[in-house]
Amino acid sequence: MKKLLIFGEGPSLPRLIHEIERSALYDIVGIVVPHATAPARNNIPLYTLETLPAFDRQEVSAFIVGDEQHLNQQRLAAYMEVKRMGYAITAICSAGASIADGLKLRENVFIDHGARVLADANIGANTWIMQGAEIDADTKIGSSCWIGAQCIISAGATLGKNCTLGPGVVIGPGVVLPAWSTIHAQTTLTASPPTTIFLDARFRAPVYFFQK
Repeated sequence: MKKLLIFGEGPSLPRLIHEIERSALYDIVGIVVPHATAPARNNIPLYTLETLPAFDRQEVSAFIVGDEQHLNQQRLAAYMEVKRMGYAITAICSAGASIADGLKLRENVFIDHGARVLADANIGANTWIMQGAEIDADTKIGSSCWIGAQCIISAGATLGKNCTLGPGVVIGPGVVLPAWSTIHAQTTLTASPPTTIFLDARFRAPVYFFQK
């Protein structure tokens, strides 16, 4: 069984641990948290960066936690820091997900329970696809995206990097969504949106906001 070190914490961490343990592919050797006072998780050892043992990089892979409360660029920063530390970063796919044969999962991709990814989908590194989401054939999803629960990305659609989709968002066939787009829950896009840019204090880059 491969050894895995998890970096980060948050509401998605229990679900992630559950899916890892169900897959029986990894033995979690520790969780790296910002503060030593974080609550224990499933009897897994907790470390901070200061107390982290010198794990053998050939034996231990890494995965970085993120969720909708953890903005994509913050997860990206953590991901890049772990890469600088020399760890190989794996992808995690739930045993309850359905993905097409031969689909390549890049670093730090998470496919949640009940998600379905069809043939020839192209998913960028550090992208999370949550419970019950559907990624149709011939789609392109950029790096560091968040695809919320029950979203549908229709055939031929393209999402730029760092897009965040709330639960139940539907991206229609062939729609092109600009990088850094944030779409709130239960929104359907049937045509590629205009490129008007809004600036938001929570982000350090231009952001496209779309509402129902």
